Amino acid sequence: MPKQMNAALFYGKEDIRLESIDIPSVGDGDILLKVGACGICGSDARSYFKGVEERYKNPVIFGHEVTAQICEIGTKVQGYEVGDRVVVAPIYGCGQCEFCGSGKENICENVVVFGCTHDGAFAEYMLMPEKGVARGALVKIDDGISDAQGTMIEAFACCLHGLRRLNIKPGDSAVIFGSGPIGLAHLTLLKRLGAEKVGVLDIADNRLEQAKTFGADITINVTKDSWKDEVLGYFGKNGVDLVVTAAPSVASIESGLKIIKNGGEMLIFGGLPHGSVLSMDPNIIHYNEISITGSIDATIDDFRRVASMAGSLGLARFITHSFALDKVEEGMATMSRKEGLKIVLYMTK
Repeated sequence: MPKQMNAALFYGKEDIRLESIDIPSVGDGDILLKVGACGICGSDARSYFKGVEERYKNPVIFGHEVTAQICEIGTKVQGYEVGDRVVVAPIYGCGQCEFCGSGKENICENVVVFGCTHDGAFAEYMLMPEKGVARGALVKIDDGISDAQGTMIEAFACCLHGLRRLNIKPGDSAVIFGSGPIGLAHLTLLKRLGAEKVGVLDIADNRLEQAKTFGADITINVTKDSWKDEVLGYFGKNGVDLVVTAAPSVASIESGLKIIKNGGEMLIFGGLPHGSVLSMDPNIIHYNEISITGSIDATIDDFRRVASMAGSLGLARFITHSFALDKVEEGMATMSRKEGLKIVLYMTK
């Protein structure tokens, strides 16, 4: 076992540095992971280009969409062995606060977030501390799931968490705003959960073309003046049952309210810039009995559910670009140009 590893440390806006640092030491209840691959999340790219919130440690190693292999275990660890391939549920709660007590560990008062409050996986090795091991934050996968495919499990878990907050019924109609990897993950899961017709709306024609290959029943460019008429023409004059905003845009929420059916449900999934303001007539909610909910991250239960069905989700088609760790800035630039879908970092060339 070497004593040092390569890691990409983030110091501030557009300042990420590849450095050689000590490999974390392993306590009695800890597990050390040798990282195989780690996805670049939209939140990683947003933090890189715009800076981070105060809760981030500094410097911090980004990376929370992780596939890894266990390379060292503490003497008290049970249920895992060196050589196990795992994916990381990168958010876990304290297990003691009000929210953890009601199964809402994703909004725990003392939540641990890898790549944010704790170092993540833009590094050759990553430590899962004892508390994370005990909370079940490592999920074993078989060799049928590649390292790259495993990096999509976290994103799908977050999408599943959001969709489970809706009352989805077989035969429902749905519209997703946003056709990036998150929008397409929602598309995949909505079909899996019984939605009959699912439309995808975006401002980029190339991404809408891609959405068709993922099974979208209709795609519409929302920059067209006729976009609303096209939605109602396809789904019916009363609108759609479900709206998911998978784009970081207030406009997508406002547009969703124009096409949602009376009694329909909206999921605000895409994070918005701080300071965003939504102006709306509350009578839309009152008289039309519309339900609006939000979601953040995922619980370990969501994560385990997705891991169990990962082999049937077609994860390989999401992976469009890969870079070695020392090309992390190139990966970030590719994200900013909105090229492809999921971008993966490999820790070895």
